[in-house]
Amino acid sequence: MIKIILVPVDGSERSAEVLETALVIAKRFDAHIKVVHVREHASEPFMFGGMPASYRKEFEKMSAIAIDSIVDTVRQQFDDFCRKGKVKVTSKPSTAPEITASLHILEGDAEAVLDSESRLVDVIAMSRPTKHRIGGPGVGELHEALMLHSGRPVLIVPPDWKARRADQAAVGWNDSVEASRALALTLPWLSQMKKVSVLVSDKREGEVGEVVDYLKRHGCKADYHLIGGGGSNVGKRMLDTCADIGAEFLVVGGFSHTRTRQRLFGGVTSYLLSNTNIITVMAH
Repeated sequence: MIKIILVPVDGSERSAEVLETALVIAKRFDAHIKVVHVREHASEPFMFGGMPASYRKEFEKMSAIAIDSIVDTVRQQFDDFCRKGKVKVTSKPSTAPEITASLHILEGDAEAVLDSESRLVDVIAMSRPTKHRIGGPGVGELHEALMLHSGRPVLIVPPDWKARRADQAAVGWNDSVEASRALALTLPWLSQMKKVSVLVSDKREGEVGEVVDYLKRHGCKADYHLIGGGGSNVGKRMLDTCADIGAEFLVVGGFSHTRTRQRLFGGVTSYLLSNTNIITVMAH
């Protein structure tokens, strides 16, 4: 079951969108929303090294004010979210069947902190990176790290997504360990869907029956669809097929090819991280 949802936030409008989606998930499973903000450390730019100490001190003061302002925004955003959604605020997850949330303002390196905070959660909800190339400066780096190191599925919320309950899902299947793990970790969702469609290429059509049968044994109403069209952009073909069949929830294995190959030649993971327009859950 999905009982604890980790939501890293930065006080932006995108964070608010992810919180709304997390609430939809929490209502489905009576889950706890664990909201985490990692407070940045003010760092002195290297070009300030030769400047007078008074200038450097003033910069540190201004940086600290800006960082504190972001923390204030995060707190206000959390309070507004809980009040609007009628979510009970607790210090930790409740054992009762209710929707709760907690806010944690933490210090340190963002990747290391979130890596640690993800150990005992069931899913990590994050906004889709706004750039178009994974591995670029500041682009998708935490998505990569959490997917690869947390052992938990990462749920990607696209920009301007109107939070709603999805009732039709699609599962990308390529017979990889990553696809298998993604499917297993999302069974609590998939078993509640009105329909689950397995997406495969024509060369895997002969084996997809076993996947459909597996889903049916877990209570899913499942069928399969061949990914239409030619070309190498499997991610785009997946999204096009989802649009054709009305699926708003896509499950895929993340980085089933090496990260180096993904960066050099592109891949399903990098394409979906940059372009998905529906809720997409990835697991490595």
